[in-house]
Formats: sequence, C-alpha cells, structure tokens
Amino acid sequence: QGKRGENAELQEELASSDKIRKRDAVKKVIRDMTLGKDVSGLFTAVVNCMMTPHLEVRKLVYLYLINYAKTQPDLAIMAVNGFVKDCG
Repeated sequence: QGKRGENAELQEELASSDKIRKRDAVKKVIRDMTLGKDVSGLFTAVVNCMMTPHLEVRKLVYLYLINYAKTQPDLAIMAVNGFVKDCG
C-alpha cells in the first residue's frame, strides 16, 4: 500500500466518530511522524481531533502541531487559537 493509500486511510480514521478508532489513528500519525514519514498532508484532519475531551488525544495533537507549525504556520495559528479557546 502506497503513501497516498495510507494517508487516505488515516484521514478516514481521524474523521471517525468512534473515539477509540480516532485515538488509534492519531497514535499512528505520531508514530509515522516519529519514523520520519511525511504526514503533513493530514494537518487539518489531525488538528480537528483536538476537539475531544480526551487529554491523551489532545496531547498527541499538540506534539503533531509543534512538529509541523514551521511548515504550516497559518494553520498552526488557527489550531493554537483552538487550544486557547479550549483552555479558557
């Protein structure tokens, strides 16, 4: 399965209404990112996972955001605004 297929599959899992499936998808994205794979194309899908009450998932999204903020600054600013709103 090619990179495009993997990303499409992850994108679908990240959009899932199943909390466990979504959490596992975020973990896979972080794993791939750690292994040096380019998962920047999933930026919006990953950041959308931030809107969850699950602290574990939010922390993983934060790690992803830190990693890709330099290459996606405009999207990162919007995501940070979401974190600030979440905290307030």
